[in-house]
Amino acid sequence: FNICYKLPLLLLTAISDIVLLCGSDRSIQVFDMNKSTVSSELPDAHSRAVHCITQNKGSMFSTQSPESYNLFLTSAVTDGVKIWDLRTLRCVRRYENHLNRCHPCSSAISPCGRFIASGSEDNCAYVYDIRSSSYLHKLQKQSDTVLSVTFNPATPEVRTFLNLLSLWLSYLLSLVSPKTCFQCPFSHHLK
Repeated sequence: FNICYKLPLLLLTAISDIVLLCGSDRSIQVFDMNKSTVSSELPDAHSRAVHCITQNKGSMFSTQSPESYNLFLTSAVTDGVKIWDLRTLRCVRRYENHLNRCHPCSSAISPCGRFIASGSEDNCAYVYDIRSSSYLHKLQKQSDTVLSVTFNPATPEVRTFLNLLSLWLSYLLSLVSPKTCFQCPFSHHLK
């Protein structure tokens, strides 16, 4: 592909034949790999450049409706998390209860497609119901700003980067025990 961009490319995510691109001009571009063209563009998607973009990847361990795969998340400093629908190219909902003033805190969609997790500068991770802008749970006990969050694809757990790092260090020190595995308190919602 010979694609020439006038703006610096900040982020890229791809699931199947759709690639989502975020640029420093605050835009989001939807690139169709089958046609080798930009099929849509959302100018000024956030008030600042997007620092996180996440497509709904789903999981081989759970099922979602086909429409759920048209959703994606973006985050920008001071602008919270937005969920977008590829079919309408509109922001469907905003999630702003977490603190995000200067660090690039990421967000993630759960494998079942019903929850969103976001890092926060108040040393917590927030879990939202995808249908509500208020958070379900505030996962505390982190030692620093939570920059990265992810869901376990097979079991109802949320991991933060600091949690994963401590598990990895524990493993290196041969101190891993079942107690180091953090079971998410909202797992009863997933049944």
